[in-house]
Amino acid sequence: MFDFSSGSPEERGIPSKAVAAFERRLSEHGVRMHGYLMLSGDALIAERYWPPYARETNHRMYSVTKSFTALAVGLLVGEGKISLTDPICEYFPDKLPPGGAHPWCAETTVEDMLTMRTCHGATTYKAYGGDWVESFFRVEPDHIPGTVFAYDTSSSHVLAALVERLSGMELLDYLRRGALDALGFSRGAYILKDPYGVSQGGSGLMCTLRDVARCAYLCLRGGTFEGRELIPARFMRRAVGNLTPTDLQGTQDERCGYGYFFWMPRERGFVMYGMGGQLALCFPEADFCLVTMADTIGAPAGLQLLYDSFYDTVWPYLKRTGVSAEVKKPFAAPALSSGRFTFYENAMGWKWVEFDPEGRELRFETAGGPGKLRYSDAAFVPNPAFPGTGYPCECRGERKAGHFLLHCYVTGEEQGHVSMDFAWKDTRLGVRMVSTNEPFFRHYRGFASAYLE
Repeated sequence: MFDFSSGSPEERGIPSKAVAAFERRLSEHGVRMHGYLMLSGDALIAERYWPPYARETNHRMYSVTKSFTALAVGLLVGEGKISLTDPICEYFPDKLPPGGAHPWCAETTVEDMLTMRTCHGATTYKAYGGDWVESFFRVEPDHIPGTVFAYDTSSSHVLAALVERLSGMELLDYLRRGALDALGFSRGAYILKDPYGVSQGGSGLMCTLRDVARCAYLCLRGGTFEGRELIPARFMRRAVGNLTPTDLQGTQDERCGYGYFFWMPRERGFVMYGMGGQLALCFPEADFCLVTMADTIGAPAGLQLLYDSFYDTVWPYLKRTGVSAEVKKPFAAPALSSGRFTFYENAMGWKWVEFDPEGRELRFETAGGPGKLRYSDAAFVPNPAFPGTGYPCECRGERKAGHFLLHCYVTGEEQGHVSMDFAWKDTRLGVRMVSTNEPFFRHYRGFASAYLE
């Protein structure tokens, strides 16, 4: 049975003092660590656990589970049981409302689910009060799918249900058969189920730290293990590729992009990311992975401190000469469609929007009245007032991957900011906006969709 070899940090070009500095930095910042390991090639070069946790402890991995669910979907694709372009509703006719699915739900594809570009702006089952899977198909959508990023755990839960429905097996058992058994994944691992018997494919994985490392090891090798392609290589390349901008997320290490239930880190690679400090930071060019388990749930800054502690101490010593990584081209800048986009009814109260890329101006009307904002793609441009306020602001725009992103900061007696993400799909667009809590930003929080007149 496969197992990792043992090695020292120095053998892989990392001073032991850098690993010690990583631990010391975490302690100084009060980050509640449960365990970590560092994997270089097939060698464990550092590993530590804090009581009551140990090497054999099954630990809740939260949203790391999503990456496992993505791999299971890859197995379905490899077996020809699904296509990524399939509408998800086709597989759940029994979960649809009596009158049929909402049109935006009906056009949502498997790939939309994997990239967190569904028709929902939030996890549907949390407020539904019933069948978790059914909630995805019955809660009213708030924007066109395949456009903007919105973190929606119900998408991964539905895909877990899809895997179980088509394979006739529990999610983890299907993964074991297809990939994990070959890697020596522990037999005691399991996935918690929802109240209706479906594996919680978005947050329920209970396994050891080394189990996560085994899965990361496979992903670092593009889904191939000992010459066998366990996960289809083409699927794997896209799974860990930078497919969707995530610039409106709240923290630095969530703004670097997203693949198929894998996050992109600030340096080239990919991340399995779970709430509370459950991480597998993978860097193919260095053939290196840091896997952690922790509890930062009550200390939101703790996760950022965990990232920073690694990048400040160990990262500078990694030799990026290992497994070749596919070079990711910068996001392409889309052409901003001319003409007026009229909004479907939406909670934000937006009526229409026009883009003027030559004049670097966004013109629009909300329930609060008309407005316009000037911007540059190189620097922040002063505006005399943010619409609906008497306060000056400054704005910067950016185009990438079919998206136009606008960031605005109020600079007067009141301060705050608004970020807007416009993403095109055929002659329509989806919009996501986030803002600080000032009352004059009430029309700039949420999701909406529009069509070209």
